[in-house]
Amino acid sequence: MNVRLLTLLFLLPQPALAGPPQVLPGQALFQKNCVRCHGANGKKGANGAHDLTKSNLNAFGRTYLVTNGMGKMPAFGKMLTPEQVQQVVAYSLTLK
Repeated sequence: MNVRLLTLLFLLPQPALAGPPQVLPGQALFQKNCVRCHGANGKKGANGAHDLTKSNLNAFGRTYLVTNGMGKMPAFGKMLTPEQVQQVVAYSLTLK
């Protein structure tokens, strides 16, 4: 290889090195509190849990349910801060 080609290859943008997978803010909370019934992908449906990938609830509705619970779903309003509830809700909306 000639020097010009090596210089050009050196100057081209390099792909980022693969690091650990990025965890979204609400993902860890979801894994800790929700996976048991909803599953990691939101589709598990254990204990009557709804499939989150097919839910028609918007962020407001999901915030209400996470905070207050309903049916077999426990209320997390006293276990999570309002910010954590919002993070879990935002993460749940990414499940498709």
